[in-house]
Amino acid sequence: MEDFSKSAGTLTCPMCEAGQLHMLGRDSCRCDYCGRLLSSIALRTLQEINTLPNANGHHACECGHPEMRRLPDGVYWCPACGLEVLPIESPPSPWKFGAHSEDYWSGWMDGRFKEAESFAHNPILAKLASPTERLDYYRGHRAGLEARLARVSQAGLLNTS
Repeated sequence: MEDFSKSAGTLTCPMCEAGQLHMLGRDSCRCDYCGRLLSSIALRTLQEINTLPNANGHHACECGHPEMRRLPDGVYWCPACGLEVLPIESPPSPWKFGAHSEDYWSGWMDGRFKEAESFAHNPILAKLASPTERLDYYRGHRAGLEARLARVSQAGLLNTS
């Protein structure tokens, strides 16, 4: 067993979130407020969480999770849904440059991340005036949907083994 006595007094109780944890020997600790016991496994997990960078973030996620974590490269990451958000200072993603139009990338994002819906009720298509813009959107949507399906099939293969 590890000796947690040096850091247990600095951790807040995860059950009541009011008291501090104090060691009861080498492999457990007790909350000074609610009196609950915490095993060495739970304490080790709390210490690992406590050492993560910016574990007490202030950025809420769109999914409703109250705190996103700031990773070392400056990206904010939500532990609940996995969403990653680039900081404002970041340059645009390199995949947006190249031979494709903004309409293509708009379609790609919709195909990759939105649930399937009828093109007849798509508000983005209604805003596109020319047939070329709509065709770019359709092509991007198809490519994004293929990327989504490839990701799902890859995740399925990983989960079955």
